[in-house]
Amino acid sequence: MKTVVKIGLLATTLMLGACASAAISDIATDKVKVQTSVDNLEMATSEAVRGCSIYKRQPVYLSKRQIPNGTILPPYEFLFACMAPGSANVSVQ
Repeated sequence: MKTVVKIGLLATTLMLGACASAAISDIATDKVKVQTSVDNLEMATSEAVRGCSIYKRQPVYLSKRQIPNGTILPPYEFLFACMAPGSANVSVQ
């Protein structure tokens, strides 16, 4: 029985990982918030780069939180500051 449960959990995790997504939920010249379905800083950062580049700025990671919404897997929200290149040790790559 335990093996069946473990295989089921593994399959669910793999399916959720394949369906992972990131989306900008709030944006301004000085910040961007990115929501993701999984805890993945790289995915959130790539979306933040897209958002901050609108203002010719670079994202700087500030924080992460899980948004309680009553579901089994609540989404994560990542907060980034959009900094001008050269300020706060931000370099353009």
